[in-house]
Amino acid sequence: MADGSIDTGLQAERTELAWRRTQVSLLLVACLALRGQAPSLVLIALAAAGILWLQQGRRYQRSLAMLRDECGRAHPHMVLGTGLVLLAMAVLAILKAVRTIPY
Repeated sequence: MADGSIDTGLQAERTELAWRRTQVSLLLVACLALRGQAPSLVLIALAAAGILWLQQGRRYQRSLAMLRDECGRAHPHMVLGTGLVLLAMAVLAILKAVRTIPY
């Protein structure tokens, strides 16, 4: 900011809410996979949701620090890790669906 004030707004809260929505989505996928009897998909979704939940406080503090220092950088390992988990879940779901298609 030009006048030296820090405008944190609600950016950190919005980011944290987005990660919480991701956690809820993963839990929903785990429930649906449990109903569809796909135990590997359930385990992956629950593990990913658990990891996100465990890092929640640290992630929020990092976000506030980035806003305070006006130096924000994404953590590629979080984004890449979440993307890889979602890709693995999609592949497992597709394989499960292909196996259940009657020929």
